[in-house]
Amino acid sequence: MKNVRRILGFLLSLLMVVSLSAVATAEGAPLKVYAVSVMSGGAAWGQYEVGFNKACEELGYEGHYLAPQSFNSAAELVNLTETAITNEADIILPVVVDAEAFADVLTRAKEAGIVLVGIQAPDDHLDAYIGTDPTNLGNAIAEALVASVGDGPIKVATMQTSLTAGIQQVQCDAFVAKLAQLRPDAVVIDRLECNSNAAIAADKISALYLANPDCNAMISLDSYAGLGAASFVEEKGLQGQFHVIGIDDAAEILMCIKNKTMDCTVAQMWYDMGYKSVYLAKAIHDGEAFEYANDSGSSIIYAADVDAWAAQNGITLGE
Repeated sequence: MKNVRRILGFLLSLLMVVSLSAVATAEGAPLKVYAVSVMSGGAAWGQYEVGFNKACEELGYEGHYLAPQSFNSAAELVNLTETAITNEADIILPVVVDAEAFADVLTRAKEAGIVLVGIQAPDDHLDAYIGTDPTNLGNAIAEALVASVGDGPIKVATMQTSLTAGIQQVQCDAFVAKLAQLRPDAVVIDRLECNSNAAIAADKISALYLANPDCNAMISLDSYAGLGAASFVEEKGLQGQFHVIGIDDAAEILMCIKNKTMDCTVAQMWYDMGYKSVYLAKAIHDGEAFEYANDSGSSIIYAADVDAWAAQNGITLGE
């Protein structure tokens, strides 16, 4: 009987040790952070990914960057958010491209106690969001266009990722309103989309120019729109005649400005967006004070600014 008691006592002690060990492991485990992004790499989101990974590394978090096979696919983004929930994420950073499609999965994430910080778009299910203020961005692009064209006529097209992208519609509307204020004589000829494909952008602006030879400018709400327009300018030899306002500050965009196929670009601070989103989520998780809406800022970069901007931000320019 004594032996049985000794064995039972030993097993009970062993069970307690294992249980305490499991608790300690759980408490000491790094937070799991999932960035559910619209794409991996690229002129803008590539910088966002670098910033996200850097913040996770600094904080000792277990960072996971997920992106769909089809760019900007709402269905795939929702499925990736499901994956993050299944994998017991502590924090999810979603890009809510379609509020209706995301509603159910975000509701369940909240019920599971997951911190939700949106990227580039607000939503009622989010604890907070960070991104470029859409109205400020539209205003900055209008100011950049007017400064680039000067006193000459403005007949401009706009180009975005998709004409159904809600946040870009707000940006575009803000641009149109500010342009009308600054230059009431300006004409917005058309609104175009490129699905983040520079070749498509070049083809569309070329076709528009053929049909409207008095069109003398294009503004970008997608970084590949600007790259495509710059390619069109180079091919047609329209430097100084056709004005391109780019967006973001990838090396290839800055080189277009140096080569005079793009007048300037409006940087959206994508690295900062990725980096600061993790620290914002940390503040929420830790019960610290935070703001719901967080503007990551923007800056207009002209030719005279390119070299200094590249050096300041660690961007390597080609020849």
